Amino acid sequence: MTDTPYTDDDARAEAAAQLRAAVDPENLEVDTEGHKIPSRGDFQWDQLDDDDFHDANREITEHVEYAVDLTRWSVDLGACGLGYTSELAWGRGGDAWDLAVQIAHRHGLNDDLREAINAAVKDAVTAALTGHGIDDVRLLHHHKPEPSRDLPF
Repeated sequence: MTDTPYTDDDARAEAAAQLRAAVDPENLEVDTEGHKIPSRGDFQWDQLDDDDFHDANREITEHVEYAVDLTRWSVDLGACGLGYTSELAWGRGGDAWDLAVQIAHRHGLNDDLREAINAAVKDAVTAALTGHGIDDVRLLHHHKPEPSRDLPF
């Protein structure tokens, strides 16, 4: 018996529902006002001309609508104190991915170990694709790993 009238799973399920509701396209109103365009320095979305601004809003909204729902998985990873890297992506080049693998790991994982795990996953995926005759997949995208958020535990 626990000291609370709910389980950890109940709290995680509610956290996932709250997160999912926060990004539900029906509840989402894209508000880019005052937000900088990352590639343009201090230039902001709302400084675009009307046509470009409306096109950008539509594209941003579509990205949210087509995003895969990983809310419960994300909540569980955070509840377990795991960070993430997303270095493994295969596709047609640039950001046109056909396959991506994200690895969750404990905070402070040794860089050499993280790199070894990523290399092993890369090798396994490449072997699986090759073994099934899938030869149109291009090289692994090379970029610096996204930093894992600092966790207090």
